[in-house]
Amino acid sequence: MSAPHWTCEQHVAHLQLDQFRGIFDATKPADGLVLDAPVFGRAAGCKLLGLQINAESPGPAHGGLQTPSELYAHGADLVAVYNEPLGRPLRVDLLWRAIRPTSAEKFLAAVDLIVSVRTQLLESRPVVEVQSAFAATEMFRLLSAAPPDVMPLNLSAIAPQVLEASDSLGCVLWRLPGGELSYAEMIHPADFQHDEVCLESSPAGASRLCHRLFPELLEKGVILRARVRGLFLPRADDCRTAAECYAAFAAAEPPLDAY
Repeated sequence: MSAPHWTCEQHVAHLQLDQFRGIFDATKPADGLVLDAPVFGRAAGCKLLGLQINAESPGPAHGGLQTPSELYAHGADLVAVYNEPLGRPLRVDLLWRAIRPTSAEKFLAAVDLIVSVRTQLLESRPVVEVQSAFAATEMFRLLSAAPPDVMPLNLSAIAPQVLEASDSLGCVLWRLPGGELSYAEMIHPADFQHDEVCLESSPAGASRLCHRLFPELLEKGVILRARVRGLFLPRADDCRTAAECYAAFAAAEPPLDAY
């Protein structure tokens, strides 16, 4: 098997990771990484780890960002840099990292998104969200990693279901249609404050997970950084596998080469 790698064509990046293929249009970061058919069958077309900036303010559908000032690939990494999106005094750096499992790990493929923000203002409070949307037959939130303990989420709920750091771990599991595949998404515990799960009103009825990042004040000269990971898992024993992956992610040191 070849090593995971990204390739860039102008503002569009393509990821190849074994069975997994995805497309990231850097001018539409709110769409995130879009799965490319026919990879993983019924998961194709789903959107992973889309980014919204200043989502509480009126803005265009592409999430408050513009064409990146930089977009480049280096092996399993992809970097996108947005300088002062839509005139806001903010710099946003995205590092996408494709991860292949070791022989001891049970997931199929993983992608990290590391978001960094900085400002030239004395202080700022940007609203930054990372969102993913999948059609699902069941969803669970992880309450405990050791021993594994999950709680079902109500897929028919009209109001968003709020997940707080005080009553949950920052990990949600989707069971995707077809019965063979699950998807787990987790935010590092150092970055987890407030998540929401809601059912989209579109005909597909996808379930959307939103991570609200950076509740603290952003000051000049300071870089705030958050890590989110998405993993594809075999359906068999998926709750236990998701719990093991979350424990490993939570214990991992922050990447020293993040931009």
